[in-house]
Amino acid sequence: MKIVKHQINNIQIAEIISDEIIIHDTETALDLLGNVYYQGFDKVFT
Repeated sequence: MKIVKHQINNIQIAEIISDEIIIHDTETALDLLGNVYYQGFDKVFT
């Protein structure tokens, strides 16, 4: 998994890139979102 940072109009966006499925259930999705927002990102896309 790789997180690529984008910034548009002072909004930090995390692009999640992976060759495999990284979200298997609600718990892993919430863990990923929490991790990304903790790092200071405002939005996420895959």
